[in-house]
Amino acid sequence: MKSIILCFSALLSFGLFAQVPSYVPQYGLLGYYPFNGNPNDVSANAANLTNNNAVLTADRFGTANSAYSFNGINQNLINSTPNFSFNPASSFTVSFWYNRNSTSVNGVLIMNATNAAGNFIWLFQAGATNSQYGTNKQQFAWIWAQTTSTTSAWTHIVCVYNAGAMTLYKNNVQVATATYTHTNVTSAVMPLYVGRGVGGDYYNGKMDDIGIWNRALTTCEINDLYNSSNSLTTVTAGPDVVSCNNQAITLNGSGAVNYFWNQNVSNGVPFTPTTNGTYLVTGFNANGCSQWDETNVTLGQLSINAGQDLSVCPGDTVTLSASGAQTYTWNNSVSNNQAFVVNQSGTYIATGVDGSCSDTDTLQINVLPLPQINAGNDTVLCAGGIVTLNATGGQNYQWTNGVSNAVPFTAYNSASYIVTGFSQAGCANQDTLEVVANPVPNINAGNDVSTCLGQAVVLTGIGGFNLQWDNGVQDGVPFYPTGNGTYVVTGMSNDGCYGSDTLNVSVGTLPDISAGNDQVICQGDSVVLAANGGATYQWSNGEQNGATIFPTQSITLGVTGFSGAGCNNTDSISITVNYPSQSTITTTATDTYTLNGNTYTTSGTYTQVLTNTQGCDSTITLILTMEYTGLTEGNRPALNVYPNPTNGELNIIVPSAWIGQTAKLTDITGKEIARISLNEVLTKLSLVDLSKGTYFISIEAQGWDGIRVVKD
Repeated sequence: MKSIILCFSALLSFGLFAQVPSYVPQYGLLGYYPFNGNPNDVSANAANLTNNNAVLTADRFGTANSAYSFNGINQNLINSTPNFSFNPASSFTVSFWYNRNSTSVNGVLIMNATNAAGNFIWLFQAGATNSQYGTNKQQFAWIWAQTTSTTSAWTHIVCVYNAGAMTLYKNNVQVATATYTHTNVTSAVMPLYVGRGVGGDYYNGKMDDIGIWNRALTTCEINDLYNSSNSLTTVTAGPDVVSCNNQAITLNGSGAVNYFWNQNVSNGVPFTPTTNGTYLVTGFNANGCSQWDETNVTLGQLSINAGQDLSVCPGDTVTLSASGAQTYTWNNSVSNNQAFVVNQSGTYIATGVDGSCSDTDTLQINVLPLPQINAGNDTVLCAGGIVTLNATGGQNYQWTNGVSNAVPFTAYNSASYIVTGFSQAGCANQDTLEVVANPVPNINAGNDVSTCLGQAVVLTGIGGFNLQWDNGVQDGVPFYPTGNGTYVVTGMSNDGCYGSDTLNVSVGTLPDISAGNDQVICQGDSVVLAANGGATYQWSNGEQNGATIFPTQSITLGVTGFSGAGCNNTDSISITVNYPSQSTITTTATDTYTLNGNTYTTSGTYTQVLTNTQGCDSTITLILTMEYTGLTEGNRPALNVYPNPTNGELNIIVPSAWIGQTAKLTDITGKEIARISLNEVLTKLSLVDLSKGTYFISIEAQGWDGIRVVKD
């Protein structure tokens, strides 16, 4: 049973790997190790080896890093759990190349074994004189097929086991046979050793291109492995195949006599694949030579959709777009995704192709009847008349020229009106009517008129016959409008159409002009000319409104005011000019002098302006000479100071006998404020910086208290 499972799993494992050379048989291949830079299995089983210190070296062709070297001490390769096992009743083949170093030490090149008693094990080892292929029941005596030992040369070895029959090939020559005789042997998955045995026995040399099969290779296949070429070169698996919608397919090899397919496929026998996959066939000729090839099987599930059935109107454009495949063909000369015009009902069939798969689907196109649309009768009217177009025969309608069905509109020009009516299903048909709009006469009422109240107006229209004005006005006859108004004139054309035009008559009222109140002024006063009540003004003296004038005598001025409409009115203003008076008073006073409520304390000329009886200025000139009584004046020589009081400069006048004296200025507490040298009869003293109050001026050499001075 285990051997059957082994064969079945191996068949399932077949697949093309680019690293497996074409001359290496694929049928029954359990593992192939080309050692191209690593110890990996390049067959479909991927039973990779683990490297324990083995060193890459050049192969038999001199290609670097394409073989492994072992030192006979501790270097080896191993797969502890390979995906195969053998028993005495099964078959297998082991092929490899080796180059043994010149030594007498025995070494195991390859071994499939464990130390457990009773297991079926095998190996190939090299000794000083013999190289031998052996099989055994573990812990029993070995059965050998021996040949002479070769050193320092690349040697090809093939070990074939076929249900107990052992055959050893060396360099494509059968060199030994033996028969396995142990009984009651068990089978198990055991480690695969390369470069050593289960108990040690390390190999000293090189190895390359190890292959293991679960069958006995033919002599032709062994010859091809030795020569690295194919004796049989014409085996083909056939083209790639697609199984559409779970259809059965048949794989047929060619170029050989017998064919063995993986995945339980029989040559020429239909089967239904369940998954996408690669199918490999090995063909054998009558001489046992083999070659292999493969083909890809793809599952195709193709179901196309032609689309939904359609109901269209005659002349509609339709685009049929099938889906689900790569390419499509339709009947009725239709192309996929290309619009065409439909005029009659029909059945449309789409055929979709995806690779080698095809499928069909059908849709029905039903052509609906057109509605019988009636736009109505042609219409004649005057331009600007109201028209209502009302089509019949459909569910709804669309008119050209912006018209809505059954909605009145104004027709200004003659035009053709096309209505498109739609059936309940949406099919459209058309009808046309003519609307003739006779032109209305181009009546011109004339320009708008602006007049003033009380003026006559004549209105005259042109452009038509039988011109009629509203508001009781007759064409070309003067009338007197009493207020603003709009006047419409209507005239008729030869076609009986009426036109009209309008003008506006603006009647301006006379402005209420006011020149302003009469005025009484004094000579030299100004008067502002400020008329109101109009938009613009003209004064009789030629001045502009708002101007300021200075009348020198009484006068009456007239003004004409104009409204915005050009109407005018007049008014006038009287201006009476009065004159001022003048008088002079010359007087002398002691200490103070009062005139018209004003008090004077210093000598000087003063002016008072009062209002006279006519309301104009009365100017009084006061010439005042002021005499003062001092604090202790007595009969001392005169010391005159003025103005007193003062707010600025003080004049000090002394007799000529006092020139050269010094005057002293003190405040009321006796504190000295300043000393003044009296170098002339008149000396000026500035009191600007002093505070308001009473001060005293005295002459030190005269021994008197001085004169009181008031700073205001």
